[in-house]
Amino acid sequence: MNPSLVHVAAAFAAGILLIQITPFVPSPGMLLGLAAGAAALSVLLIRFRRAFLVGFWISIAILGALRAESVERSYADLYHRAPFLEEVTGIVVSYPDSQEGRSTFVFAPDNLPARLRVTLFWADDATESVCYGDRLRLRGSVKAPPQFTDFDYRAYLAEQSVFAVMSVDGSLGIERLGRGGSSILRVGNVFRDRLLRRLDEALSAENAALARGLLFGETTALSNEVSDAFRRTGLSHVLAISGMNLAILLAGVWFVLRLVGLRPAVAYPLVGVSVLAILWLVGLPVSLVRAAIMFGFLALGSVLADLGFILRRSVLLSHGLAAAGVVILAIRPAALFDVGFQLSFGATAAILAWATLPARPGSPTSEHPTRRTLLRKAVTYGSDLVAVSLAAQAGTAPFLAWHFGMLYPLGLLANLIVVPLATLALWVGVVAMFLCATPLFSPVAVVFGALLTAMTWTVKGLARLPLTTVAVNVPFAIVLAGASLYAFAALDVARRNETLSMHLQLGHAPNALLDRVQSSR
Repeated sequence: MNPSLVHVAAAFAAGILLIQITPFVPSPGMLLGLAAGAAALSVLLIRFRRAFLVGFWISIAILGALRAESVERSYADLYHRAPFLEEVTGIVVSYPDSQEGRSTFVFAPDNLPARLRVTLFWADDATESVCYGDRLRLRGSVKAPPQFTDFDYRAYLAEQSVFAVMSVDGSLGIERLGRGGSSILRVGNVFRDRLLRRLDEALSAENAALARGLLFGETTALSNEVSDAFRRTGLSHVLAISGMNLAILLAGVWFVLRLVGLRPAVAYPLVGVSVLAILWLVGLPVSLVRAAIMFGFLALGSVLADLGFILRRSVLLSHGLAAAGVVILAIRPAALFDVGFQLSFGATAAILAWATLPARPGSPTSEHPTRRTLLRKAVTYGSDLVAVSLAAQAGTAPFLAWHFGMLYPLGLLANLIVVPLATLALWVGVVAMFLCATPLFSPVAVVFGALLTAMTWTVKGLARLPLTTVAVNVPFAIVLAGASLYAFAALDVARRNETLSMHLQLGHAPNALLDRVQSSR
């Protein structure tokens, strides 16, 4: 039983979960005392390794419960106060999503510890707009977010530190008081709005709405037909600015940097700058920030290894993912129950489980590599694409079944067709944004529009196929989750056995490991 960041993350998450389902809600002081007692007991039992680890993990779990309970108490009070708020003064802290007749943004009141999600309705002839950093006084209707039977909108907004929704009449309920916030983000907001206007001018209405979703994660302008087609085929993640979109962009940046010969210790920081640039342009959505934190921890170990501070074999991607999970849950414990968080970590964990399997004979990391012809490279790329897609679906299927009561049998086919097309469209769209102020923008926008049209046509066609979605119940979701966990455990055992076999063949396994193997014979 070796301690790791994975165990720490699991213990912290278990504490958050237990405090939500237990009928007895202890006080924060009691939880703090229990955490201190468990930590002290584990120190006293430090000579007994298993007892020490159990005590340590219990103390971590109690700290997770303490963090979740403190946040839950503050939000319960805010939910009660929400209907009595009529006027608030504060700052716009997100890039507004402006559609015809309304603007939606996150608003940070001066005297409240959490935020509001504001929908500002403009008159038909209004030419005003709201930008990040605007200091406003708003008057309107405020209420706690609703909780639907198939979607916990309250928990979704709580992950963004939002405790209430507010509707404001733009002609009567807004008063401008000045500016605040980060000037860097304000410039990013202005630049983003200009890009959106250029895309709206160059593309058809349907393609412009799809471009907003693909490049900026804004899906409110999509037609019901297109939105439903993406949902029915299980491809909604393509239009959510999160892990997949960020991975596609960073993979291209990484390829170019490595192509020019930069070592990882230099390439990773440059990729990190690219992450910051993307966040600056898109506007710090929670899903993208979550993906950026995951990338940061996953990249840190590789940089330290390349610089010689740690051994390369000690760099475990699972530890980077676990560290990102602890940071995110420490900031917002409610993220544990958010479907976006669960899908992101489920898919990433499944892909990492596949990536850490023993190398196949003939692969670049195998001990007996074979000559890689063009045909072999194509076959390897195709098989890897199928494997990654299968792994991601295995990691997300239990959460989809639990939250939405749906599975997507054709999800593998849909992803294999649409994801490469979305990758190409995403990169062409990025190039178009870089060229938005040049004469080359128009021809690139034509290519971008053609790719978006192909995406729309493909997704609509797949949505018409039978068995695109299958309804399932909660017991099935539990069985599916158990099967997925069993599969991941089996993959881990296979990897460990392969590593042990390699050590024994090379003759440099640790003495304790050799003794254990010999005693088991």
